[in-house]
Amino acid sequence: MFYILSRYINLCERNTQKIFNSINIRKNLLWWKYQESRYFSYKINTSLKFHTYLSNNVQEYVNSFKDERNELMAMWPDILRELTDKDNEELPDVKKWTKKILEYYVPKGEKRRSVSLIVAYKLLASQDQLTEKNIHLTRILAWNVEIMQAFHIMIDDILDNVNIGRNQPTCHVKIGLGAINDSLIMKTCTYKLIRKYFKSKNCYTDIVDILLKYHTKTVHGKCLNILTSIDSGKNANFKVFSMDQYNHLIKHKTSYFSFILPFSLAMRFAGIIDLEMHREAEKILTKISHLFQVQNDFLNYYSKEEIEGKSGIQTDIQKGKCTWPIVIALERATAEQKRILKECYGVADEEKVKRVKEIYDKIDISNIYFNYEEETHNLLNTYIQQLSSKLPPEYFLYLLATSCSKVGRKH
Repeated sequence: MFYILSRYINLCERNTQKIFNSINIRKNLLWWKYQESRYFSYKINTSLKFHTYLSNNVQEYVNSFKDERNELMAMWPDILRELTDKDNEELPDVKKWTKKILEYYVPKGEKRRSVSLIVAYKLLASQDQLTEKNIHLTRILAWNVEIMQAFHIMIDDILDNVNIGRNQPTCHVKIGLGAINDSLIMKTCTYKLIRKYFKSKNCYTDIVDILLKYHTKTVHGKCLNILTSIDSGKNANFKVFSMDQYNHLIKHKTSYFSFILPFSLAMRFAGIIDLEMHREAEKILTKISHLFQVQNDFLNYYSKEEIEGKSGIQTDIQKGKCTWPIVIALERATAEQKRILKECYGVADEEKVKRVKEIYDKIDISNIYFNYEEETHNLLNTYIQQLSSKLPPEYFLYLLATSCSKVGRKH
């Protein structure tokens, strides 16, 4: 009976999706409402029984996102004091400036990574570990991730010459290249917090190693992103715009820091040192992060100013970034279309950007994406069902619900 119901629901969803896909999605508000409704009803299409068993627990964590974010914000004044009050007494101007840049950048993020770390710890830790003190320490770990994320964003803003970030003028626009040193000050703050709260613990060295490991991989990803951009003047022949290269880029730029790092920190703080378990988790987290990045690239193609009323922030085409739409387009384009892409991609000219998008539309990037999304969701849910008993399936379903169902969702 469960099997029949599951197949029936699956068939209905596929038919509904096909109907909506046949409509011009840029002008169809009903389609966007449909996608928005999917956010909290993430698709688990293979087993109705599995869905019923887990959905209540997963939904509880999804619903608690805002509460956990509020708990983090309640801690922020103490974190800020810890990072500034007892430092640089002989350099009061530096102390004041450090406080200013931390306040300007760190607390204003979405906190998706930090909350996922806390959720992971709550699911991984034993009942006797879930003390008020340990939850507090987990939130301090989460703030370390937020500070490190702010560092990476500051560097990205400088590299991409972004004027507006987190709904405010970026630091380098206000103060120039001195923002580079500000980002380095911010980076040192992460290790100061770790040393203060974890130095006496057995996991201290491992936590520092984890932060260094994934910070390094992320920086390497940024380097690859620069080297594969036409904007750098290196790759106008598109030779490096392959799916293999794109996958390497995602893994280093997105997977390690945004998905694997939070889980690795939670796992180690929970006292779990199991390499096989970590490898299994890394494998599925890499797949989830791939879906996340492809969705992000797809939204950039559709221009969030059309969907969300934002303008001037989506410049992947102008900057010649190696993204999912251009990789797919090059795989399927005719010789003439490739000639046009080579001429227009990576050029900050409105007409040339328009020509690139016209080719995307002719190739039907949107339909290719929706097929990819459906297939990937189904595969991921299958992988989650087959996880070893050591890994909490709720965590990965939580990530799918909060990170990978945002097509059409208004933020």
